[in-house]
Amino acid sequence: MSKLQKTFWLALLLKLVLAALLPLTNDEAYYWVWSQHMQLSFFDHPPMVAWLFWLGNQVDFFGSMVRWPGVLMGHATLAIWLLLLQPFFSEEQRYYWLLLALFSPLVGGTNLLITPDLPLLFFYALSLYLFYRWRERPTWPLALAFGFSMGLGFTSKYVMVLFLMSLLPLVLLSRDVRRPFFRHLGWIGFGLVAGTLPVWLWNFLNDFASIRFQAGHGLGARIWKPSWTIEYVLAQIGIIFPVVLYWALRAGRRLPRIFHLCAWLPLVFFFTTTFRGYVEANWPIVAYPAVFALALASWPRNAFALQSVLTLWGVLLTGLAAIILLQPVWAKPLKFREFNQFNTLTVVAKDLQPLYARSYQMAAKLHFALKRPIYKLKGMNRKDFYDYLEESEPRAKEFYVAVEKNEPLPVSYSARGFHVVEKRAVDETFELLKVAAP
Repeated sequence: MSKLQKTFWLALLLKLVLAALLPLTNDEAYYWVWSQHMQLSFFDHPPMVAWLFWLGNQVDFFGSMVRWPGVLMGHATLAIWLLLLQPFFSEEQRYYWLLLALFSPLVGGTNLLITPDLPLLFFYALSLYLFYRWRERPTWPLALAFGFSMGLGFTSKYVMVLFLMSLLPLVLLSRDVRRPFFRHLGWIGFGLVAGTLPVWLWNFLNDFASIRFQAGHGLGARIWKPSWTIEYVLAQIGIIFPVVLYWALRAGRRLPRIFHLCAWLPLVFFFTTTFRGYVEANWPIVAYPAVFALALASWPRNAFALQSVLTLWGVLLTGLAAIILLQPVWAKPLKFREFNQFNTLTVVAKDLQPLYARSYQMAAKLHFALKRPIYKLKGMNRKDFYDYLEESEPRAKEFYVAVEKNEPLPVSYSARGFHVVEKRAVDETFELLKVAAP
């Protein structure tokens, strides 16, 4: 067994163990709750992540084993990329591409934590692989599979539209691509529609609420804040890392044009959207595997530089995992506090019923920890999946709400005569309200 193969299978084993031991993040718990209320799609995101957690529910025997189907899909993404790069890279280059993907702060973490980015990365890679297979042998079954894979990518996260945008220049400018593409456009389109059908049906039945929410979320601001653009640029340089970015920019024509399009178009696209709204650091995540491939195109000339990056990332990720598992209190004030953010609240609220939460993150994490349904109080904070559930509207004469300290009831409840009859401090951040109905 080669060094590449050993690393691949050892990494899978370690990820399965870590995935079972690490607590779910708040967002993961939220997607897990979706799997308890299966729908065609959901307000916040398309349904693929919920389907993964539904599969995970079948093997949820210990800790966070519910992640395992997602972890397997994430690792399959790496396998697809290794196949994609085989015609262009030596085994040594593919080995270091694998290490970059495993230790990358976002790509490596996304292969361990189950979010919509994970199936998005899988279907992005699969669609690129099927595109190559279809170009080599343009048959209708491959065209259908190619379209269906793109559709399932859209059913993972709407960002999949960037894959189509990356293909567009090839379709328009390359006769070798354009002619078979339009000849099989019906099959590609049929597969695309079939893969996206659950999303379109849900949106049609719900006034296209999800698509409008996502569009407004990223492009809804009327006034540009320079900090949005500056933070995005600095975040991407930090996540990709300057050394990797430098060598990727120097790749030239060592890899086919599609790799360059897949690498730079998402980064440029989200750069332009920073003038219309705040962009989260992970949104262009689909670009990173291709960026790593471009950086490895100069191997072994850049060997020392990339090995140094891998050492740094490896130390940081090992330290992070150790803190989360062994010293969760240290993690509380930091960004990755959400692994254990509501632990104190979970203990105090264990026997309180009916209990509601102030946010979808809190409601979902309490639900997973207590193994009984906890709903967000309907209408509190931003609109989300819970606002579509009847159970989020209190029916009892008295109920409890977990809130941040000194946080009042929503105005809509106070206006209807709901009033707080008791407050109980939980810790320095949270408190419990006992609320009486009118």
